[in-house]
Amino acid sequence: MDSSPVVYIVDDDPGLCDSVAWLLDSACIDSIVCHSAAEFLGRFDRTRPACIILDVRMPEMSGPRLQEKLADIAPYVSIIFVSAHGDIRMSVDTIKAGAQDFLEKPYDPQKLLDAVQLGVENAEKEFNRYRSMTDVSQKVEMLTPREKEVLAMVVEGLPSKSIGRRLGMSVKTVDVHRTRIKMKTGADSIGTFVRDILRYGTPL
Repeated sequence: MDSSPVVYIVDDDPGLCDSVAWLLDSACIDSIVCHSAAEFLGRFDRTRPACIILDVRMPEMSGPRLQEKLADIAPYVSIIFVSAHGDIRMSVDTIKAGAQDFLEKPYDPQKLLDAVQLGVENAEKEFNRYRSMTDVSQKVEMLTPREKEVLAMVVEGLPSKSIGRRLGMSVKTVDVHRTRIKMKTGADSIGTFVRDILRYGTPL
């Protein structure tokens, strides 16, 4: 499975797509051309970090609408908007919504390359963070309701004795739950798993 970063060029202008693909290829950047948001969604690979060069105005689904959709299904992608219309309000709105950049057509090739290279770097970081967050969430979901209760109190910093008192169980039983949590999640220690939960804000 290829897990290297990829750049998607999403624009309904075939000529522009070809020129951008050529530019990226000259810089040894892997790219995939899509002429609509629907085509992009059909070809989007969630197993790879992604930077998207996205046209603002497209038939059926606009760039900002696709941005909204991606915020739900792939919040780790980097988006570089491009537009032939100097719409300051739209550029502000898309940046506020998480886009990395907003370039007006025709744009300087070097400026686009710089934006893409930064986008790829950010996409890799965010993809790895998102994958780690998802991994921690999935491990938490493997636990029983009682194990989650114990874990939540461990996250609070409570020792086994205090946890046992709150839940009406012996210290030995609490420690059995702690051991099961460690085994189920594959963590090196409960402390390590707790740090991951706090780092990613994982709900319990």
